[in-house]
Amino acid sequence: MSSSPSSSSSSSKATRPTTNDVFIGSGRDNTRYAFVSHLSAAFRRKHISVIEEDDKDDTLPSENSEYLSKETQSAIKSSKVCVVVLSEEFSFFKSSLSTLVEVIYRQHDKNCVAVVPVFYRVSRSTVEQQSEKLDEAFLSEPKEHVIKWRNALKEVSHLEEALESKDEQSDLELVEKIVKYVNEKLFLPNKVGIKWRLLEVENLISKQPLGIRRVGIWGMAGIGKTTVAEAVYSQMKGDYETRSFIRNFEKQFQKKGLYHLRERRLPPRVKDKLDINKSISNDSQQEMIIFLVLDDVRNPVNAESFLGGFDWFDPGTVIIITSRDKHALLQCRVSEIYEVKKLDDEEALKLFSSSAFGKVLPENAYQKVSEMVVKYANGNAKALSCYGAKLKGKTPEEMEAEFLKHKRSPPSDIVELFKSSYDELSDNEKNIFLDIACFFSGKSVEHVDQALQGRGLFVSIGIQYLSEKSLVTKTGDRVEMHELIQDVARKILDQEVENGKGHRLCGAHCIQPLLEFKETKSNENVEGISPDVSGLNIVVNPVSLSDTHSIQPLQEYEKRNANGKRKIVLEEIESISLDVTGLNFVVNPEAFQTMCNLRLLKVYSSCPEQHPGLGLQKGLVSLPPQIRLLHWKNYNLQTLPEDYIPQNLVVLTMPCSQLQRLWEGTRKLQSLKTISLQHSKKLVEINQLSEAQNVEIIDLRGCTSLQSFAATGNLKHLQVLNLCGCVEVKSFPEVLPPNIKELNLNGTGIREVAKSVETLSKLIKLDLGNCRELLKFQIKIYNMESLEMLNLSGCIKLKSFPETANEVGNLKYLYLSCTAIQELHISSSNMIGLKVLKVSRTLNLPESLKDSKDLEVEYEEEIGYPL
Repeated sequence: MSSSPSSSSSSSKATRPTTNDVFIGSGRDNTRYAFVSHLSAAFRRKHISVIEEDDKDDTLPSENSEYLSKETQSAIKSSKVCVVVLSEEFSFFKSSLSTLVEVIYRQHDKNCVAVVPVFYRVSRSTVEQQSEKLDEAFLSEPKEHVIKWRNALKEVSHLEEALESKDEQSDLELVEKIVKYVNEKLFLPNKVGIKWRLLEVENLISKQPLGIRRVGIWGMAGIGKTTVAEAVYSQMKGDYETRSFIRNFEKQFQKKGLYHLRERRLPPRVKDKLDINKSISNDSQQEMIIFLVLDDVRNPVNAESFLGGFDWFDPGTVIIITSRDKHALLQCRVSEIYEVKKLDDEEALKLFSSSAFGKVLPENAYQKVSEMVVKYANGNAKALSCYGAKLKGKTPEEMEAEFLKHKRSPPSDIVELFKSSYDELSDNEKNIFLDIACFFSGKSVEHVDQALQGRGLFVSIGIQYLSEKSLVTKTGDRVEMHELIQDVARKILDQEVENGKGHRLCGAHCIQPLLEFKETKSNENVEGISPDVSGLNIVVNPVSLSDTHSIQPLQEYEKRNANGKRKIVLEEIESISLDVTGLNFVVNPEAFQTMCNLRLLKVYSSCPEQHPGLGLQKGLVSLPPQIRLLHWKNYNLQTLPEDYIPQNLVVLTMPCSQLQRLWEGTRKLQSLKTISLQHSKKLVEINQLSEAQNVEIIDLRGCTSLQSFAATGNLKHLQVLNLCGCVEVKSFPEVLPPNIKELNLNGTGIREVAKSVETLSKLIKLDLGNCRELLKFQIKIYNMESLEMLNLSGCIKLKSFPETANEVGNLKYLYLSCTAIQELHISSSNMIGLKVLKVSRTLNLPESLKDSKDLEVEYEEEIGYPL
């Protein structure tokens, strides 16, 4: 029996392994001495340890198994993959048949990764036919032996993973195919979604010209960069005599130092080349080709000094570098960067289920909680594995409760996974990161920039840097942050509050005591106060003692509590993000009076069906004038506080509020850029916006009581106006600002469209769908040079669409279904840019439109569209 030990590093000594990579079984014919010997040599060249079946005499059975030596039995048991080469004469040898029985048994017993049958110059059907003739071939054998052999031959001939030689295929080609297939079986076990990612990286390497090929693998923490790099290394390392995989490079570099790390992890020839104190030997003058992986590089200077530069290796060298930092990869001068994509839902469910239940898919009782974890992890492999391990062995109810607990307070290994990236940021980048986590995930970069201006932050540059660090992603013009990272950011903020840095508050446990109203006894007859302050160390707000008729509760201005920790100082609070889900308390009307530096205020509910919002039964005296972002969902007062001066307000978002108007009279709104009061069903007028001359977005969709809209002629910067569903709005705005890009009047009560809309040269989207009272649309759309989308669907009283002989170049989407229009007097030669036309089946289309290959015509059966 022959074997070859695996070589995991060129510097390691060859030792006989306790386990083998591959066992090869075959018949005792010429196949064993020709084809199998070539196959074994090919495996060894790939540094795959291989052991072949011995040449045991075929005449007598062994003591423990039919014609199977103890050595062969042990070799099968210790191997990861069993390759069985079936030739035309295979079934004539009792020892070979006994070997096959043992291999099949081990597969059923899950003691080896896989069985790979190879039909060498024989077909499956021939082998199966031979199984029926074993009784004739072995008349003197015990019947139970023959039955086992027959069953094994039948089973192996039906295995899907078998490889077959073909007439036009050489032995060399078949050997290469087997080695590649087995290599994948060896080094890609139980790695969900790894195969296609491996192929993509291999393609990036192979498409580079011969030279020093450098590939970066980039992605967020826990996404699977190291896993992909390990798979590539395992697949390719057999092609390189000199190779090394250095895991956690940055950590090892910091811990061991440059020279010690070189000494421990680089092959001798490479070390000698880099050591300037050693003379260059003849060996070091030889070709220097290496396959090297540096895992988790943070500082490119360290990587370059470790290698002595990136350019001195010889052509054929492959260097793979993994990093969370795209900029670091660029500084390492990689030729290609592969971004590791998140696992899709199917892959994520498999990975979580494997970690939590030890099976590919969860049982029905665990389906709901499994889907909760998959949705939250959003394709992050590390999080899926981590939560799977922590939730293992629990009932569905226990698992859900435990998951929600960990979601509120992520486990330490998840926190550390991302916090190391956070700690590397500058103060400016940390501020932007924390603000995005609490306030701006999913918002446009421009929106974030506007809200944070004035704080000395270089927002656009900071967001780009965070994106390169894999802490946020940019999708179009929007910045997104993984929910897992947001929860880690909140954990960081909680730790900062505990350490006395309470500038940002996002946890209900620290916000509720500051906002909650508490009943106090009447103080009308109080003439003096003599509190026992022994043992306390507080700073009393002088305002709290200025009026004996309304003594305020002593405000929490304590600098230190009994444990010596610094408490929250109201004047130092800069931002509050409060999820009111499950909370039930009344807000102190004076809660915000002393928060003079408050810039960002967000009150929302992650589960609005459970709780509508904070209790404001006592009203609200004021809000701080420094607020730039005011987001308050389900605000249940009729107006904003009368004493509130919104001169610094940039973003006002109050969806589903009880507002009837913003306030009485007018206010200076020179800073306001965005106002969104969507679905505030009691809002009746919005005339106060006449002073918001810099506003860019007005979103009032679903404000069903709104009867009129303020004149917009002086709102020169307005780009988006959304009045969708404002059913009481009866007239089209008379004057519209010239810079408007989107105008949504879907579902309003307008009867006609003002001709002035033709002058809006920047208008891209005009939505008039479901305007059921609209009688005429006599607009010359060819004058609207930027218009790309026009929606008139659901305008049931509209009988005609304007005829045009002029060319309409930019219109791409035209929706005319569910109208009273019977004919269209347009042609494909006029509508040269039209991509989608949606109409009712009753509408008579011109033949040129029907025949147009570039136009997608959709027919709509329904009456109108939902708002």
